[in-house]
Amino acid sequence: MTAQGEDILAYLDSAITAREEAAYAAPRSPWSVRVDDDEIVAPDGITVAEAFALSGQQTRAILDLIALHQPASVLRRCAADRKLIAEHGPCSDQDLGCKGCGFNNQEESMVDHYEDCPVLCALAEGYGWTEGER
Repeated sequence: MTAQGEDILAYLDSAITAREEAAYAAPRSPWSVRVDDDEIVAPDGITVAEAFALSGQQTRAILDLIALHQPASVLRRCAADRKLIAEHGPCSDQDLGCKGCGFNNQEESMVDHYEDCPVLCALAEGYGWTEGER
């Protein structure tokens, strides 16, 4: 998805954009699922997967997970993450401290470089960012 060493903001933008594109490409109707003749069927009769060789309980867990990740839900999460990112990131082109992490009691930025921002790092981790990405 992203090149090693890529800036954390670029990484997040790329990761969120990929999920938004997938959500926009999915059928717009609310997702519900049914099991018909060993097939799992999504909106508009689209077959999501054929013949799970799983127990009924495992199949139900997968169906519940699919239903929780409907396109509208994914888009809401992406929008919320973009709002968090907008609150963080570099203060300016000259000051690369994180604008959202505040100041300590000596009026010095708590995070000298936005790539060390705990909020940005936590968001990026949720999208698969690892220390190896840096």
